Amino acid sequence: MLTAWRRSGLATRIQSGIFFNLLGAGFNQGSTLVVNLMVANLLGRETFGRYTMVVATVATVAAFGQLSMGYTATKHVAEFRSLSKERTSRVLGLCAAVSGISALLTAAVLGLSAEWLAVTILGEPALAAELRIAALSVLFLVLNGFAAGALAGLESYRELARAGAASGAVYLLVCITLTWQYGLRGAVSGVAISAAAQTLLLAILLKRESARQGVGLRFEGLWQERGLVTHFALPASLSGLVTLPAVWLSSAILARQPGGFQQLALFGAANSFRIMVLFVPQAVNNVGMSIMNNSRQSSSTEYRQAFWINAFMTTMAAVGVASIVFAAATPLLELFGPTFRDGRVALGILLGAAVIEALAIAVYQVVVAHSRIWGSLFAVSLPRDLTLVLLAALLSPGFGAAGLAAAHTVGWALALCGILFMVRHLKPAAPVQRGMPVS
Repeated sequence: MLTAWRRSGLATRIQSGIFFNLLGAGFNQGSTLVVNLMVANLLGRETFGRYTMVVATVATVAAFGQLSMGYTATKHVAEFRSLSKERTSRVLGLCAAVSGISALLTAAVLGLSAEWLAVTILGEPALAAELRIAALSVLFLVLNGFAAGALAGLESYRELARAGAASGAVYLLVCITLTWQYGLRGAVSGVAISAAAQTLLLAILLKRESARQGVGLRFEGLWQERGLVTHFALPASLSGLVTLPAVWLSSAILARQPGGFQQLALFGAANSFRIMVLFVPQAVNNVGMSIMNNSRQSSSTEYRQAFWINAFMTTMAAVGVASIVFAAATPLLELFGPTFRDGRVALGILLGAAVIEALAIAVYQVVVAHSRIWGSLFAVSLPRDLTLVLLAALLSPGFGAAGLAAAHTVGWALALCGILFMVRHLKPAAPVQRGMPVS
């Protein structure tokens, strides 16, 4: 199979896509790691814990505000662009319209509720100002999610790499400078400014690349694509409505414990390396998702090859990087500051969670290809996220950052079980004939 794969056009598409996706994601993730290191060293462990909470809030609200439009665009642009330029344009128009409205609404909600969140939920009134600034980040991050998803659906990974390199450089320069000058408030402002710059760049690249491929943002006839919302985007958004608040609430539970922000800082540092482990798997899966969905309309053999190559590369990459990080755990954590070595246990647990998560997202591509998102809401998302919150409440008081890490690990183990159960009962995807509707 590998020999045939190397000789096929599929090999070139996967190799090129992974290379450029890794390049762009490397700038994004690398800049995030460097910024976290600098913020931790400039502000100290306790203030870095507050920064971690604000950034977690931004990520939660922004991901919810995206309403899975980036995800929807990746799958359906990839699936339709070889079948119908007109329908692909309608999908892009639908996702852009929903993203724009949602971006404004979610940013406004966070801005208006900042004081309530800081006082009532976090028990830290001083964070209200930072949360208001963070609302601007949400506005731009929602739009970025759509634009990046659309470019991935077009297999425009070279453009994504350019965006990642440029926005990563801006993020480093702006965030570190403002942190040095203005402390925590400067760090949060840097996130907002760099997100705005990324929005502008992605918009320019998406307009150029969609025109090159003969598609665009078409807003006429959007009602014809309502099935994409009801059968895919809606259940995916509902999963986010469960997942994102669960992740945020589990962090808030830890933050409210005695010395909670100290422990949350340890978790944030350890979680930076979990994200590092998932860097290659996520980049590979992003390419795999686009190619698998595009292959459904032409070749079931190519579809299966893409799945197995994707699953193998994802799992091996996660295991390899996790092993290296585990071996160098203490010096890596000390990059955040000498006291961060206390997060070794949490890091070890989160590395296990990362390997499980990598395997889960690889197998989940089959669920996405079959558009079984409603089923995954009940078989995957709900068990994982309810378990996360329950175990965070039980384990955080006694075990701090390690308890929260354990809650994440058990949650992802349940998710993997749910995904395997679903995939076992799915039949292989049949090729979609040109001119026929695609589910």
